[in-house]
Amino acid sequence: MNTGMTPASPGTRRALLLHAAGATGALAAACGVADGPSAGGPAGGTPAQPGSVVWFNWESGPAQLEGNNKSVTTFHAQYPQIKVENASGAGGAPYWDKLSALKAAGTSPDMWEWEPKHVVDYVVRKQVLDLQPFVARDRHDLNDFFKKGVDQYRWKNGLWGLPRDFPNRNLLYSVTAFEKDGLKRPASDWKQNDWTWDAFLDAARRLAKPDGSQFGFNTGRSVREWAPWVWSNGGEIIDETKLEVVLDRAPAVEGLQFLQDLIHRHRVMPQTMPAGQNFAAGSVAIQEGIPAQLGNVRRDIAGKFVFDVVMHPKSRTGKYVAAGGGAGWAVDASTKAKDATWAFLKHITSSAEQIQLCDLGATIGSRRSVMTHACFVQRPPEHVQLFIDGGDYLHVDVRVAGWTEVEKVMNEELAYLWSGERPARNVAANIKAKVDPILKAEAQKAGA
Repeated sequence: MNTGMTPASPGTRRALLLHAAGATGALAAACGVADGPSAGGPAGGTPAQPGSVVWFNWESGPAQLEGNNKSVTTFHAQYPQIKVENASGAGGAPYWDKLSALKAAGTSPDMWEWEPKHVVDYVVRKQVLDLQPFVARDRHDLNDFFKKGVDQYRWKNGLWGLPRDFPNRNLLYSVTAFEKDGLKRPASDWKQNDWTWDAFLDAARRLAKPDGSQFGFNTGRSVREWAPWVWSNGGEIIDETKLEVVLDRAPAVEGLQFLQDLIHRHRVMPQTMPAGQNFAAGSVAIQEGIPAQLGNVRRDIAGKFVFDVVMHPKSRTGKYVAAGGGAGWAVDASTKAKDATWAFLKHITSSAEQIQLCDLGATIGSRRSVMTHACFVQRPPEHVQLFIDGGDYLHVDVRVAGWTEVEKVMNEELAYLWSGERPARNVAANIKAKVDPILKAEAQKAGA
């Protein structure tokens, strides 16, 4: 990426990160972060030596910012010689553009946020630090973490990150709407087999109102939102071993076609959600949702109706599956403060710090001790336990080199699925034709 930026001197690093954070004051000056040495300053063989750490993340919401600033404060109390700068800003494309610009300028933050889908690209570019030697050296116990939550950051015998959180996405539904239309509530139990596509479709049809005042179902368009309908029919997106798209095979195509039919054939799901209509407003009966947003859902519904949670349905021959996996933390390979950054990473992923974030509604955590803590186990929904047990049913993100370009192509082609312009089989075939060459080319560049 040509950013037009020249390598910066260490003294300009803080200014660059202030600019990268959108000059919003997200650098945690309020938490006692002083204008000390530039990030990654004195290398330090141990956390006992002076050093500084820049922590780049997209956690800029009020609760997230407050919680992260508290984590910085408690870390400073334990390690006053290490100064941590909480550089938070907008997520999405702006975040990744800023990270790329910082790397191009030679001013990489010491630790930054990512998702499992990014692991392969950054590992093959040698831009992240393998944490396994630190875990082994310190005998750092990972047993309290959800195993899949940690494993999704493992690749090629290395451990390249630790999870910030480990949510699984399921379906929120209006119990009030079900009861009003005389519908039997689905069993919110991963071990029951009666919540099928047929049962779901029957409910969605009966819940959808002809006047548009209530849709039977709604979900988003991201991979984690449409992929469960492929996986729950036994399909997959990409064969990571053979590096080829398998979305064009029958089980996957059937899952995509089922989604398209919900919009254009059965008319229970909007192609575009009308302004002002949403689940909390009572205009959607079943809505895909994530556990981290439960506090907001409770607040927005404010007792207007009763809601609960259930798994994504499965096909008659498929299985229950959830998407998710959350986000995590990577330590930059170029950091000059490896031990200080590792100490801070252990701190923010500790049970105590995750619980204080959970109490604020800033995250649900990545440890079982946090997900089973009173900060998360609140009702409604009645079956909040579903989100805890769902970690065992989570299908992790696809992890291949070139994922950013792959996802861009998939989104472009899937737009024809959502609009109804092309059937699922054509959309899937076009994705395969365009993505397979990308996978092969990226693998060659990576030396795989």
